[in-house]
Amino acid sequence: MKGSSFYVRRITISAVFLNISLALKTTFSFYIPMFGQNGMSIGISGIFSIMPSLLFGPVYGAIVSGLSDFLGYLLKPVGTYIPLMTLVVAAGGFIRGALWNALRNKDSKKMRIAVAVCFALLLLVGICNIAFLSADGIDNGFYDHVQKENINTDNMHLVSKMLITRTIDTKDPSGNLATYITFVTAGLIGSAALGILLLTADLFISKKFLHDTSRGQIPQLLIVMIGSGLIVTTLNTVVLRETIFTAWKVLPFAVIWIPRVIEEVLGNTVKAYFVAVLLEIFGKQHGLKELIDGSSIGSKNDTKS
Repeated sequence: MKGSSFYVRRITISAVFLNISLALKTTFSFYIPMFGQNGMSIGISGIFSIMPSLLFGPVYGAIVSGLSDFLGYLLKPVGTYIPLMTLVVAAGGFIRGALWNALRNKDSKKMRIAVAVCFALLLLVGICNIAFLSADGIDNGFYDHVQKENINTDNMHLVSKMLITRTIDTKDPSGNLATYITFVTAGLIGSAALGILLLTADLFISKKFLHDTSRGQIPQLLIVMIGSGLIVTTLNTVVLRETIFTAWKVLPFAVIWIPRVIEEVLGNTVKAYFVAVLLEIFGKQHGLKELIDGSSIGSKNDTKS
């Protein structure tokens, strides 16, 4: 395959995925209200807008993701259109493609171990934070029984200092402190527990329902999709908070961010398994392997064979 036909075929396939994504976005998606606004979008259209970034790389991922957001709004307007949001989504597509290029041929067993270690460390940090806050007497009612001018953080642990510094001069120090305490304790422990649960579920689902090729891609897909999704969600939350949803500013950032993160992690976890199946289907099409240089599907061993 030479010349322009190579790129024409890539563009054509990307356009097909874009059309499927737009069709699903306009017919099978809905929004979950958050703090009085349409805060989270739920749907399966993202599965297809994701594919070009994994098959053809960051540039295709950025273009298709950006067009999916822009054209999706034109076809089904919801709220106010924010160009910066489209740029963030496009950047997410680029990051997804770049991460996939970097991780797609890594050993899946080693990656599972690395992810498990990260979740274990996250669990340990959450438990340690509980112990440190308790030792420093920091709890939800801390500001109710301590005068601000008498607070001395010199002998406190690092996490206690950070929370006090972050909340002491806010309009609602007690409420904000309670939110941050939840985030650095129950939030971290819950995230770690969820991650460990997902790893366990991944082992079961992969062995029972996926072929060897797809099974080897799941850890990489989870890291790529959740990682890029978290970046996009964080940036989108900042953009929404600073532009049209200014009422969110009265709330701590973590209060708005955490529910969106949970939705992003769960949603991308489910999407990863569907994407793995689609990648396997593409891997069986010998003509299509040329479009992706024979390296996006499967592991190094699969490529060599």
